[in-house]
Amino acid sequence: MDVRRLCELLMEDNTLDIRLYFTRKKQNGTYISYSPSISKDLQEELKEIVTSALDNISTLEQREFNPIGMLDGYIETYNPKHVSGFDDIVRSMHEEIVYRGSISSDEINKLNFYCIKYHLDQEWGDVLFFRRVTKFKKLRKGIVGRFVSNDFEKIDNDLLGIDPNIDIVVFNGEMLIINHVAFERIFRIHDQYLEKAQETLNKIKEAKKISNFEQFEEDCLSDARITRALTKLLSEEERIDKFILNFENVRTVIEIFELDVRVENGVLIYEDKSQLMDIVRLIRDSYYESLIANRKGIDVGL
Repeated sequence: MDVRRLCELLMEDNTLDIRLYFTRKKQNGTYISYSPSISKDLQEELKEIVTSALDNISTLEQREFNPIGMLDGYIETYNPKHVSGFDDIVRSMHEEIVYRGSISSDEINKLNFYCIKYHLDQEWGDVLFFRRVTKFKKLRKGIVGRFVSNDFEKIDNDLLGIDPNIDIVVFNGEMLIINHVAFERIFRIHDQYLEKAQETLNKIKEAKKISNFEQFEEDCLSDARITRALTKLLSEEERIDKFILNFENVRTVIEIFELDVRVENGVLIYEDKSQLMDIVRLIRDSYYESLIANRKGIDVGL
């Protein structure tokens, strides 16, 4: 995503067509969004927040989304079409569906995130800025209030905060992930990881190179870090093929790195969860020896 160009477009725009949505996921998996009316002054402030936040990241290098995690000093890119539920979230903000009434205290406590939708023009369309909701819990004791025309007025403690940060930007068919953890939580990516991990495990199972596979599969799907690694492995499918074709090299790697994994009759013997990471790294070909210094190492990507 060309962040500098997006900043320029926002700065040049004078129409100030901005909407604010607060959203939560319901138990049945659908989304509900609330869209309060916002004044022109507040729209100006929201514009300042998003342009300033974009300016702060405009020089950072962008890399393709990695399920395992994001390196410091980088931001990630992703295709919003690959995010399960993204279209449902956008649909919940449509004019004929979005809820415009008051939000109860119970509902405020269930909100997951908010979205600032900035409409540029017909050519560029909408820019969506997502941020996790900041909630101000009720005081145990005391009163929160403000002065209005020299009167002290009590304020309901069920307050929502809009801070000067953004977690995700969606623009022109691209998604920019500034906060990796927020991305996972806003879009409930864990379920998607499980689906992708299962696809990867199905491919590995076909090779019949791991004993006690049902237990191996169950243990993989119960470990969040392993499901992330398997999700990434699905996009590196050729590594699974090479693991199968060059299986005779697996024993050598196990010996060099002194891994607690046995090979018998051309099959990896899976015994317990302590072997999960070593086995996934073997499949992903993450162990290496440098050409110059013969230095042994492990790909930090897993």
